[in-house]
Amino acid sequence: MPAAAGELKRSTYSAGNQELDPTDLGKLVRKEGQGPIGDDAADSAHDNAKIVFDFYKQVLGRDSIDGKGMELTSVTHYGRNFNNAFWDGEKMTYGDGDGKQFAPFSKALDVVGHEMSHGVTERSADLRYRGQSGALNESWSDVMGELIEQWHEQPATFPSAEGAKSAAWLIGEDVFTPGTPGDALRSMKAPGTAYKGDPQPGHMQQYKEMTQDNGGVHINSGIPNKAAYEAAVRIGGEKTAKIWYRALTDYLSPTAQFEDAAHATITAAQDLFKDGAETQAVRDAWAAVGITGGNGPAKPGKRPPRGAGELGGSHRHTGGFVPPWLTAPGQMAPR
Repeated sequence: MPAAAGELKRSTYSAGNQELDPTDLGKLVRKEGQGPIGDDAADSAHDNAKIVFDFYKQVLGRDSIDGKGMELTSVTHYGRNFNNAFWDGEKMTYGDGDGKQFAPFSKALDVVGHEMSHGVTERSADLRYRGQSGALNESWSDVMGELIEQWHEQPATFPSAEGAKSAAWLIGEDVFTPGTPGDALRSMKAPGTAYKGDPQPGHMQQYKEMTQDNGGVHINSGIPNKAAYEAAVRIGGEKTAKIWYRALTDYLSPTAQFEDAAHATITAAQDLFKDGAETQAVRDAWAAVGITGGNGPAKPGKRPPRGAGELGGSHRHTGGFVPPWLTAPGQMAPR
Protein backbone atom coordinates (compact mmCIF):
# COMPACT_ATOMS: atom_id res chain seq x y z
CA MET A 1 0.00 0.00 0.00
CA PRO A 2 1.57 3.32 -1.04
CA ALA A 3 2.04 6.03 1.55
CA ALA A 4 1.53 9.68 0.74
CA ALA A 5 4.28 11.02 -1.52
CA GLY A 6 7.50 11.36 0.44
CA GLU A 7 6.01 9.86 3.61
CA LEU A 8 7.76 6.94 5.25
CA LYS A 9 5.56 3.99 6.13
CA ARG A 10 6.90 0.81 7.77
CA SER A 11 5.46 -2.39 9.18
CA THR A 12 7.65 -4.98 10.86
CA TYR A 13 6.54 -8.51 11.67
CA SER A 14 7.82 -11.60 13.45
CA ALA A 15 7.50 -15.03 11.84
CA GLY A 16 7.98 -16.64 15.26
CA ASN A 17 10.86 -18.81 14.00
CA GLN A 18 8.64 -20.49 11.44
CA GLU A 19 9.10 -20.67 7.66
CA LEU A 20 5.79 -19.09 6.79
CA ASP A 21 3.97 -19.12 3.49
CA PRO A 22 4.92 -15.96 1.52
CA THR A 23 1.41 -14.57 2.00
CA ASP A 24 1.63 -14.98 5.80
CA LEU A 25 3.53 -12.12 7.42
CA GLY A 26 3.31 -13.47 10.96
CA LYS A 27 2.65 -11.16 13.90
CA LEU A 28 2.83 -7.37 13.52
CA VAL A 29 5.30 -6.20 16.18
CA ARG A 30 6.09 -2.61 15.23
CA LYS A 31 4.48 -0.09 12.91
CA GLU A 32 5.23 3.44 11.78
CA GLY A 33 5.34 5.89 14.66
CA GLN A 34 6.05 3.32 17.35
CA GLY A 35 9.26 3.31 19.36
CA PRO A 36 11.56 0.35 19.95
CA ILE A 37 9.95 -2.78 21.34
CA GLY A 38 13.06 -4.37 22.87
CA ASP A 39 13.45 -7.03 20.16
CA ASP A 40 16.86 -6.37 18.59
CA ALA A 41 16.14 -8.15 15.32
CA ALA A 42 12.77 -6.47 14.78
CA ASP A 43 13.93 -3.03 15.93
CA SER A 44 17.00 -3.24 13.68
CA ALA A 45 14.91 -4.20 10.65
CA HIS A 46 12.53 -1.32 11.33
CA ASP A 47 15.20 1.30 12.02
CA ASN A 48 17.53 0.23 9.22
CA ALA A 49 14.64 0.37 6.74
CA LYS A 50 14.28 4.07 7.58
CA ILE A 51 17.97 4.71 6.95
CA VAL A 52 17.73 3.05 3.54
CA PHE A 53 14.53 4.99 2.74
CA ASP A 54 16.27 8.24 3.73
CA PHE A 55 19.29 7.47 1.55
CA TYR A 56 17.19 6.80 -1.53
CA LYS A 57 15.09 9.92 -0.84
CA GLN A 58 17.81 12.38 0.13
CA VAL A 59 20.69 11.24 -2.08
CA LEU A 60 18.90 9.80 -5.11
CA GLY A 61 15.47 11.42 -5.02
CA ARG A 62 13.57 8.13 -5.00
CA ASP A 63 10.40 7.74 -2.95
CA SER A 64 10.71 4.28 -1.40
CA ILE A 65 11.35 0.99 -3.20
CA ASP A 66 8.92 1.55 -6.06
CA GLY A 67 9.45 5.30 -6.35
CA LYS A 68 5.81 5.83 -5.34
CA GLY A 69 5.87 5.67 -1.55
CA MET A 70 5.62 1.88 -1.16
CA GLU A 71 5.18 0.67 2.42
CA LEU A 72 8.30 -1.04 3.73
CA THR A 73 7.36 -4.45 5.07
CA SER A 74 9.89 -6.52 6.99
CA VAL A 75 9.53 -10.04 8.39
CA THR A 76 12.00 -11.01 11.11
CA HIS A 77 12.69 -14.22 13.04
CA TYR A 78 12.03 -16.22 9.86
CA GLY A 79 12.66 -19.95 10.33
CA ARG A 80 14.78 -21.55 12.99
CA ASN A 81 18.51 -20.77 12.75
CA PHE A 82 17.80 -19.56 9.20
CA ASN A 83 21.08 -18.43 7.63
CA ASN A 84 19.83 -16.00 5.02
CA ALA A 85 17.82 -12.92 4.13
CA PHE A 86 15.83 -12.30 0.96
CA TRP A 87 13.53 -10.02 -1.00
CA ASP A 88 10.45 -11.82 -2.39
CA GLY A 89 8.94 -9.13 -4.58
CA GLU A 90 6.87 -7.50 -1.85
CA LYS A 91 8.84 -7.56 1.41
CA MET A 92 12.16 -8.13 3.11
CA THR A 93 12.61 -11.31 5.17
CA TYR A 94 15.41 -11.91 7.67
CA GLY A 95 16.59 -15.04 9.43
CA ASP A 96 18.19 -14.99 12.87
CA GLY A 97 21.19 -17.04 11.80
CA ASP A 98 22.52 -19.99 13.77
CA GLY A 99 24.60 -17.89 16.14
CA LYS A 100 27.86 -19.39 14.86
CA GLN A 101 28.11 -18.83 11.14
CA PHE A 102 25.61 -15.96 11.10
CA ALA A 103 24.02 -13.48 13.50
CA PRO A 104 20.54 -11.97 12.90
CA PHE A 105 20.63 -10.49 9.41
CA SER A 106 18.46 -7.45 10.07
CA LYS A 107 21.06 -6.06 12.45
CA ALA A 108 23.38 -5.23 9.53
CA LEU A 109 22.57 -2.02 7.63
CA ASP A 110 24.32 -3.21 4.47
CA VAL A 111 22.17 -6.37 4.47
CA VAL A 112 18.95 -4.35 4.78
CA GLY A 113 20.19 -1.95 2.09
CA HIS A 114 21.09 -4.90 -0.12
CA GLU A 115 17.65 -6.50 0.13
CA MET A 116 15.69 -3.29 -0.30
CA SER A 117 17.85 -2.47 -3.31
CA HIS A 118 16.77 -5.74 -4.91
CA GLY A 119 13.28 -4.26 -4.78
CA VAL A 120 14.50 -1.09 -6.48
CA THR A 121 16.17 -3.21 -9.18
CA GLU A 122 13.02 -5.27 -9.71
CA ARG A 123 10.98 -2.13 -10.22
CA SER A 124 13.47 -0.55 -12.61
CA ALA A 125 15.88 -2.64 -14.72
CA ASP A 126 14.41 -5.97 -13.49
CA LEU A 127 17.73 -7.69 -14.12
CA ARG A 128 17.25 -11.37 -14.91
CA TYR A 129 18.59 -13.48 -12.04
CA ARG A 130 20.97 -15.68 -14.02
CA GLY A 131 24.46 -15.38 -15.46
CA GLN A 132 25.91 -11.92 -15.96
CA SER A 133 22.59 -10.09 -15.59
CA GLY A 134 22.07 -11.93 -12.29
CA ALA A 135 25.59 -11.03 -11.16
CA LEU A 136 24.77 -7.40 -11.96
CA ASN A 137 21.58 -7.77 -9.93
CA GLU A 138 23.62 -8.94 -6.94
CA SER A 139 26.32 -6.35 -7.51
CA TRP A 140 23.95 -3.39 -7.64
CA SER A 141 22.53 -4.49 -4.28
CA ASP A 142 26.01 -4.83 -2.80
CA VAL A 143 27.03 -1.43 -4.16
CA MET A 144 23.99 0.34 -2.77
CA GLY A 145 24.12 -1.55 0.54
CA GLU A 146 27.76 -0.55 1.04
CA LEU A 147 27.23 3.08 -0.01
CA ILE A 148 24.22 3.39 2.29
CA GLU A 149 26.35 2.15 5.18
CA GLN A 150 29.15 4.62 4.36
CA TRP A 151 26.64 7.49 4.01
CA HIS A 152 25.12 6.71 7.39
CA GLU A 153 28.32 6.04 9.31
CA GLN A 154 30.58 8.69 7.79
CA PRO A 155 28.32 11.41 6.34
CA ALA A 156 30.99 14.12 6.36
CA THR A 157 33.45 12.15 4.23
CA PHE A 158 30.93 10.26 2.08
CA PRO A 159 31.14 12.64 -0.89
CA SER A 160 34.93 12.48 -1.09
CA ALA A 161 37.34 10.06 -2.69
CA GLU A 162 39.29 10.09 0.56
CA GLY A 163 36.20 8.86 2.40
CA ALA A 164 35.82 5.99 -0.05
CA LYS A 165 39.48 5.08 0.30
CA SER A 166 39.18 4.88 4.08
CA ALA A 167 36.15 2.55 4.02
CA ALA A 168 36.53 -1.21 4.44
CA TRP A 169 34.22 -2.16 1.52
CA LEU A 170 33.16 -5.40 3.22
CA ILE A 171 29.67 -6.85 2.77
CA GLY A 172 27.96 -8.59 5.68
CA GLU A 173 30.88 -8.22 8.08
CA ASP A 174 28.49 -7.50 10.97
CA VAL A 175 26.56 -10.77 10.61
CA PHE A 176 29.04 -13.29 9.15
CA THR A 177 30.84 -15.49 11.73
CA PRO A 178 30.23 -13.05 14.61
CA GLY A 179 32.99 -14.65 16.65
CA THR A 180 35.62 -14.07 13.95
CA PRO A 181 36.81 -10.47 13.49
CA GLY A 182 37.81 -9.04 10.12
CA ASP A 183 35.97 -11.37 7.75
CA ALA A 184 32.87 -10.83 5.64
CA LEU A 185 30.77 -12.45 2.94
CA ARG A 186 32.26 -10.34 0.17
CA SER A 187 35.02 -7.79 -0.29
CA MET A 188 34.37 -5.17 -2.93
CA LYS A 189 37.88 -3.78 -2.60
CA ALA A 190 39.58 -7.17 -2.98
CA PRO A 191 37.16 -9.85 -4.22
CA GLY A 192 38.26 -13.34 -3.20
CA THR A 193 39.69 -12.27 0.17
CA ALA A 194 36.58 -11.86 2.35
CA TYR A 195 36.97 -15.27 4.02
CA LYS A 196 38.96 -18.47 3.58
CA GLY A 197 37.74 -20.12 0.39
CA ASP A 198 36.07 -16.99 -1.02
CA PRO A 199 35.65 -17.81 -4.75
CA GLN A 200 34.91 -14.31 -6.08
CA PRO A 201 37.02 -12.98 -8.98
CA GLY A 202 37.86 -9.31 -9.32
CA HIS A 203 38.81 -9.25 -13.01
CA MET A 204 37.39 -10.70 -16.23
CA GLN A 205 40.49 -12.84 -16.61
CA GLN A 206 39.18 -14.88 -13.66
CA TYR A 207 35.51 -14.93 -14.73
CA LYS A 208 33.88 -18.27 -13.87
CA GLU A 209 31.60 -19.99 -16.39
CA MET A 210 29.35 -22.21 -14.31
CA THR A 211 25.86 -23.62 -13.83
CA GLN A 212 25.81 -23.51 -10.02
CA ASP A 213 24.50 -20.46 -8.18
CA ASN A 214 22.23 -19.46 -11.09
CA GLY A 215 25.27 -19.17 -13.30
CA GLY A 216 27.52 -17.63 -10.65
CA VAL A 217 25.44 -14.64 -9.57
CA HIS A 218 27.08 -14.47 -6.12
CA ILE A 219 30.52 -15.22 -7.55
CA ASN A 220 31.03 -13.16 -10.69
CA SER A 221 29.38 -10.18 -9.01
CA GLY A 222 32.85 -9.57 -7.59
CA ILE A 223 33.88 -8.08 -10.95
CA PRO A 224 31.29 -5.25 -11.16
CA ASN A 225 31.66 -4.81 -7.38
CA LYS A 226 35.34 -4.11 -7.88
CA ALA A 227 34.51 -1.66 -10.69
CA ALA A 228 32.20 0.30 -8.37
CA TYR A 229 34.93 0.40 -5.73
CA GLU A 230 37.44 1.67 -8.32
CA ALA A 231 35.00 4.42 -9.31
CA ALA A 232 34.29 5.48 -5.73
CA VAL A 233 37.94 5.83 -4.73
CA ARG A 234 38.33 8.17 -7.69
CA ILE A 235 35.18 10.31 -7.35
CA GLY A 236 33.65 9.55 -3.94
CA GLY A 237 30.63 7.60 -2.78
CA GLU A 238 27.95 10.20 -3.50
CA LYS A 239 28.75 10.63 -7.18
CA THR A 240 29.18 6.87 -7.58
CA ALA A 241 25.75 6.28 -6.05
CA LYS A 242 24.12 8.79 -8.40
CA ILE A 243 25.82 7.35 -11.47
CA TRP A 244 25.07 3.71 -10.61
CA TYR A 245 21.45 4.58 -9.75
CA ARG A 246 20.89 6.46 -13.01
CA ALA A 247 22.39 3.58 -14.97
CA LEU A 248 20.03 1.16 -13.22
CA THR A 249 16.87 3.20 -13.67
CA ASP A 250 17.53 4.66 -17.14
CA TYR A 251 19.80 2.38 -19.14
CA LEU A 252 20.04 -1.22 -17.94
CA SER A 253 17.73 -3.84 -19.45
CA PRO A 254 16.77 -7.24 -17.96
CA THR A 255 19.38 -9.23 -19.89
CA ALA A 256 22.22 -6.69 -19.53
CA GLN A 257 25.76 -8.08 -19.56
CA PHE A 258 28.88 -6.64 -17.93
CA GLU A 259 29.82 -4.59 -21.00
CA ASP A 260 26.28 -3.17 -21.03
CA ALA A 261 26.70 -2.15 -17.40
CA ALA A 262 29.95 -0.38 -18.18
CA HIS A 263 28.31 1.41 -21.11
CA ALA A 264 25.31 2.34 -18.97
CA THR A 265 27.36 3.79 -16.11
CA ILE A 266 29.60 5.74 -18.48
CA THR A 267 26.54 7.20 -20.19
CA ALA A 268 24.98 7.99 -16.80
CA ALA A 269 28.19 9.79 -15.80
CA GLN A 270 28.06 11.80 -19.01
CA ASP A 271 24.44 12.74 -18.32
CA LEU A 272 25.31 13.98 -14.85
CA PHE A 273 28.84 15.34 -15.28
CA LYS A 274 29.39 15.74 -19.04
CA ASP A 275 32.79 14.55 -20.26
CA GLY A 276 34.53 15.53 -17.07
CA ALA A 277 36.79 13.73 -14.65
CA GLU A 278 33.86 11.71 -13.32
CA THR A 279 33.14 10.10 -16.67
CA GLN A 280 36.80 9.28 -17.20
CA ALA A 281 36.94 7.81 -13.71
CA VAL A 282 34.07 5.45 -14.52
CA ARG A 283 35.79 4.39 -17.76
CA ASP A 284 39.00 3.75 -15.84
CA ALA A 285 37.15 1.81 -13.15
CA TRP A 286 35.73 -0.68 -15.64
CA ALA A 287 39.03 -0.90 -17.50
CA ALA A 288 40.65 -1.87 -14.19
CA VAL A 289 38.53 -5.05 -14.14
CA GLY A 290 39.04 -5.82 -17.85
CA ILE A 291 35.80 -4.38 -19.28
CA THR A 292 35.21 -1.66 -21.85
CA GLY A 293 32.00 0.29 -22.11
CA GLY A 294 31.23 0.58 -25.80
CA ASN A 295 31.07 3.68 -27.98
CA GLY A 296 28.47 6.40 -27.96
CA PRO A 297 25.71 6.88 -25.41
CA ALA A 298 23.76 3.88 -24.12
CA LYS A 299 20.14 3.60 -25.18
CA PRO A 300 17.36 3.69 -22.59
CA GLY A 301 16.72 0.23 -21.17
CA LYS A 302 13.74 -1.75 -22.42
CA ARG A 303 11.59 -2.95 -19.54
CA PRO A 304 9.02 -5.77 -19.82
CA PRO A 305 5.81 -5.63 -17.79
CA ARG A 306 6.47 -6.66 -14.20
CA GLY A 307 6.01 -10.42 -13.84
CA ALA A 308 6.46 -11.12 -17.57
CA GLY A 309 7.86 -14.63 -17.87
CA GLU A 310 11.39 -15.37 -16.72
CA LEU A 311 12.31 -11.70 -16.76
CA GLY A 312 9.73 -10.74 -14.17
CA GLY A 313 10.89 -10.66 -10.55
CA SER A 314 14.52 -10.25 -9.68
CA HIS A 315 15.19 -11.93 -6.36
CA ARG A 316 13.02 -14.69 -4.96
CA HIS A 317 13.40 -17.09 -2.04
CA THR A 318 15.59 -19.33 -4.21
CA GLY A 319 18.20 -16.57 -4.10
CA GLY A 320 19.16 -14.71 -0.96
CA PHE A 321 21.92 -12.60 0.52
CA VAL A 322 24.06 -15.63 1.33
CA PRO A 323 25.49 -17.78 -1.48
CA PRO A 324 24.26 -21.39 -1.48
CA TRP A 325 27.56 -23.00 -0.49
CA LEU A 326 27.49 -21.08 2.81
CA THR A 327 23.93 -22.07 3.69
CA ALA A 328 24.44 -25.81 3.09
CA PRO A 329 26.80 -27.35 5.71
CA GLY A 330 29.80 -29.08 4.15
CA GLN A 331 29.21 -27.77 0.63
CA MET A 332 32.39 -26.46 -0.94
CA ALA A 333 32.55 -23.09 -2.65
CA PRO A 334 32.88 -23.40 -6.43
CA ARG A 335 36.41 -22.75 -7.66
